[in-house]
Amino acid sequence: MSRGAGSGAGDAMLSLVDIRRSYVTGPVATEILRGVRLEVNRGDLLSITGPSGCGKSTLMNIIGLLDRPSAGVLRIKGQETGAMDDRELSALRNRSIGFVFQSYHLLPRFSAWENVALPLVYRGMTGASVRRRALEMLDKVGMAERAGHRPGELSGGQSQRVAIARALAGGPDILLADEPTGALDTETGGGIMGLIAGLNATERLTAVIITHDREIARQCARRVRMRDGTLNEAPARGGGSGR
Repeated sequence: MSRGAGSGAGDAMLSLVDIRRSYVTGPVATEILRGVRLEVNRGDLLSITGPSGCGKSTLMNIIGLLDRPSAGVLRIKGQETGAMDDRELSALRNRSIGFVFQSYHLLPRFSAWENVALPLVYRGMTGASVRRRALEMLDKVGMAERAGHRPGELSGGQSQRVAIARALAGGPDILLADEPTGALDTETGGGIMGLIAGLNATERLTAVIITHDREIARQCARRVRMRDGTLNEAPARGGGSGR
């Protein structure tokens, strides 16, 4: 199993054991994931790369509890998910996974702080504590001065920072980022990756980044490559994990 060095079993945030995913169309079964094994520990900064069609998106959906594997064991902080129903999976996903997507998914009618506040409202938070937490998260990503601006008044890089603040607002165990710099120019994308790496270093943020960009992947202390439905990890290197 691919795993980071230097972390005990108690630090395991995510564990995948022999994960398989097949799709059946008529009489034909297509196997997308073929026995994926991976362990992500607290404070890991991990990139997953690979060619189009190799299974990265399928793996992301399974890690993010948006899809179920056909076989294998998935654990979040030691909690096995296989027997959970949809309601239990939704609650675990809301509590444990913070999502960042290439296209931001900000609601255009809401201001930056209102977008960040939405996950907190879904969790049942009310009153001034919601706005306070949202503003705190925007400050953390350098967007406090834009808190009252709507997405149409923000640049791509600013919108992605708001999306990261939203993902972190509920204090998730894992930040799962799918091509977080894909819609940005090189300089702006580098700033977004620098933000994630900085949070990883200073706060032990656990982050899994799915990317086609090799330069982004190189900034991660752990790097795995997906090919033909399996994962292979690059040799460990120093720096970047915040541990």
